[in-house]
Amino acid sequence: MFNRILVGFDGSAPARHAVHAATEIAARFHAALTIAYVRPASSVPRDALLESLVPLADEGKAFGAVVEEVRAKAVAQGAVAVESVMLEGDVVETLLAWIDHHHQDLVIVGSRGLSRGRRLLLGSVSSGLVNRAPCPVLVVRAVRDHHARAEGHAGSTERAGI
Repeated sequence: MFNRILVGFDGSAPARHAVHAATEIAARFHAALTIAYVRPASSVPRDALLESLVPLADEGKAFGAVVEEVRAKAVAQGAVAVESVMLEGDVVETLLAWIDHHHQDLVIVGSRGLSRGRRLLLGSVSSGLVNRAPCPVLVVRAVRDHHARAEGHAGSTERAGI
């Protein structure tokens, strides 16, 4: 059913949850998994290798190292043919264009949980893909911590396994 799965990854907690779900599904279906990162378009020439060395704010690890770590964990957990791609442009448009040239059976993205107003102003990658992708799209929400909800902190999330 799912032979090729694309998962969007930007290093954020919602993206890590999406990669975790994508890994489980890819392993279960023996599917090829592509981890895609889309950086904003820029008129200034960039060096992808140098950008991959820039640390992420959360962890202090270079983005390239984080992507490789995520890829290695996906392979270790049973996903086959795991690759990563770095793309450039508007996230939704760029992912849709990539899907047009690289058939996918499923797209998986994380949800940041934007309010309706913020979604209207900022747009939403998940909404854009759900409405326009030529294949099914799974939007993964962060798992809320039961204890945090009980204490009134419904925004807390458990860390993904990846």
